Amino acid sequence: MILSTHAVAGAALASLLPSHPTIVVVAGFASHFAMDAIPHWDYPLRSISLKPNDGKRISGNGLLRDIGLVAVDACAGLALAIWLFATSATIGVILLGAVAAMLPDPLQVAHRLCPREPLRTLQRFHVWIHCNSQLEWPIGVSSQVAFAATMVVISGALQWAMRA
Repeated sequence: MILSTHAVAGAALASLLPSHPTIVVVAGFASHFAMDAIPHWDYPLRSISLKPNDGKRISGNGLLRDIGLVAVDACAGLALAIWLFATSATIGVILLGAVAAMLPDPLQVAHRLCPREPLRTLQRFHVWIHCNSQLEWPIGVSSQVAFAATMVVISGALQWAMRA
């Protein structure tokens, strides 16, 4: 999944538990792995490979493009999270949930730079849980938009039910 989709899901979870930031972080972080287990599309990175045993580390080829792409994706996800779920009272916990849901992907890069524990075990788990079936463009993008929209609708329905 792309970072924006993870951010929306983490924010949706956070919107259900705004007074429990510790649970929000754990739920957001765990949601990343649950989502990665579903067949999806990932945009290609040119400067880094996160696949195990490929011998490739971070290279200068395409690095600036990749950093820009990831930054736009993450910022779009955070903006969507705030726009869809935040109020003045909950903006902090919404951002916490969104960041926690995106965090496992930057930790993969951290593992490439410093392959030690606990990053080694986390990377092993991330690779293990990640679905091997990749959806193709544009089906993969459409499925992520649909997934994020479903998360918005479900969290809205649950919030409505909790107030009723």
